[in-house]
Amino acid sequence: MAGNIEHNLDPEMMEDFFNDFREAHQDSENILIDLEHDPKNTELLNALFRSIHNIKGNLVYVGLKDLTPLIQSVEDLLDAIRNHHIDYDSLLSDLILVSMDRTKQMVDARIHQNSELYNEALMNELCQTISSVAESNSESRSEAIANALVLLDPSIDLRTESSDKGTKDKLQETSSVEIPHEENALLKYYNVNINDDLAFFKSLAQPMENRSLYWQGRTTRLLRLALSMNNKAGNPVEAEQLAAAIYIHDIGMAFLPLTMLHKKSGLNADELEHLHGHPATAYQLLSAGKRWDQAAMAVLQHHERFDGNGYPNQLKGAQICDAAKILSIADTFEARTHERAYSTQLKRPLIRAVLEINRCTESQFDPGWVDVFNETIRETHPVVA
Repeated sequence: MAGNIEHNLDPEMMEDFFNDFREAHQDSENILIDLEHDPKNTELLNALFRSIHNIKGNLVYVGLKDLTPLIQSVEDLLDAIRNHHIDYDSLLSDLILVSMDRTKQMVDARIHQNSELYNEALMNELCQTISSVAESNSESRSEAIANALVLLDPSIDLRTESSDKGTKDKLQETSSVEIPHEENALLKYYNVNINDDLAFFKSLAQPMENRSLYWQGRTTRLLRLALSMNNKAGNPVEAEQLAAAIYIHDIGMAFLPLTMLHKKSGLNADELEHLHGHPATAYQLLSAGKRWDQAAMAVLQHHERFDGNGYPNQLKGAQICDAAKILSIADTFEARTHERAYSTQLKRPLIRAVLEINRCTESQFDPGWVDVFNETIRETHPVVA
């Protein structure tokens, strides 16, 4: 049991371990992204196996051998993929990444002598659940992965509270109503009236998307998620206002230099100042019209944070309008699931992106709107097609 494990871990050794762990974690994430484009690439699978194996070896080296069974289970899963017993897919990316996250949490807990995140029974259950993924057939594998994800990260439990299907994970549900993917059909579905102003805003979206290869298709994806969230919450924001905000909110970004937009490394202080000015550009454009006050406020506030640490005005909580809160979540989810050159965050698989949104509850995002996001994402981005 955890209580019998030696807690006197060498601080310098643990710092080295965490540096290696972060590097291995980033390497693994990069490989997993490449694997989504080339899932049968043997070299990538072998590189991922080596990266995971190094983490296990480091755990043994720093005296945390009892935490290795979880990583060993991931290794066994990768062996099943490498031996063609199961096919690699994006759900397995989520499972591997969240398993690594859980390992880091358990190491943190051990250092701080907190036994809540670890005990022998829990470790056995985690390992058995991951093993069940490798042993499952193609029909039941998605459900096995979803169950493993919930067990690995209980901070986001998307299972049904009551259903004729029992406790089947909501991640496996698809909406009974097919939400359109095509933009015009999507606007019609949510009763968005395309007046002259909105038609003009809409006409600006495609040229803005053409400005950068990283923006292709983002407007429609944002509309789909944001309008769905608003609808799920009972439409507290006028649909036309929300659509206008989505079309215009990043117009200031289109005027930034391409060298800055496509910069792979972090932005310097001067570049960040220019980046942080882009909400004001959209605000000025929308506030010039008499009927777009909600949309103007949404674009001005969409980088504010629930905890008051956002920009440009460090608003917090109820000071931020609902439209901005919706747009903030949708924009962040888009950034996490599609690569953006000016960000150090790489593309995330679906469930990992959902987990990250949830982990920013009460810091970056309004908890009530995160709940709405969780309900909505199962309809707009079903895990199982």
